[in-house]
Amino acid sequence: MISAFQRFFTPHFFAPHLRLIYLFLWGLVISALSKLSLLLWLNGITLILLVILIYRSRDPYFPYLKRWLVFNIFTLLLWVTLSWRIGADGVELNLSGMDTALLISLRMNLLLFSLWLLLWKMNDAVLVQAIGKLPLPPKLIWLFVLTVRYIALLSELRQKMDLAMRARGYHVGCNRRTLYVTAQRVALLLVHALLKAETAQIALKCRGFRFGEKTKLSGEK
Repeated sequence: MISAFQRFFTPHFFAPHLRLIYLFLWGLVISALSKLSLLLWLNGITLILLVILIYRSRDPYFPYLKRWLVFNIFTLLLWVTLSWRIGADGVELNLSGMDTALLISLRMNLLLFSLWLLLWKMNDAVLVQAIGKLPLPPKLIWLFVLTVRYIALLSELRQKMDLAMRARGYHVGCNRRTLYVTAQRVALLLVHALLKAETAQIALKCRGFRFGEKTKLSGEK
């Protein structure tokens, strides 16, 4: 019985490309949930599991907390937008809008916690290869691959540019100079990201890597 249990829960059951499928299906389930009490319980359970996983991996909590706060800026804007309406007596509270904002906030946070759990310790290289193993059209796979590559490159280049600008004594302000520098920064960021993405694509082709083929991922046997 123990051997049968081990055969059922093989390492391939948690393979990166299968985890992407689980995340997609779980996202569909989350989008269909509308009971607030159930969403609160699921958020609490996934948050506890995430905290335990971070603790066992000895990772710092602050990066996850920072990302969570940045992510919830959008939910804060939802609350600001949906919590009021213009009625017959002027501006008044919108109770149905507040319920909608709460529902969207719980769904978004549950999806974020689930994303961190199911894609735990999955780097860019493994994610790209996992996307290539999904049963999707080649053009759609290329779109996902380029999206992952652009996000990683944009983040890396933005950090380097921030460091260089701070080293030169640049300070952000509400003036014309700041708008001019920001426009130049965005243009340089896009140009450098495009060049690096093309270089990475050429390097992968030279090494014989083909997206969509059944290549082994790290951690698989």
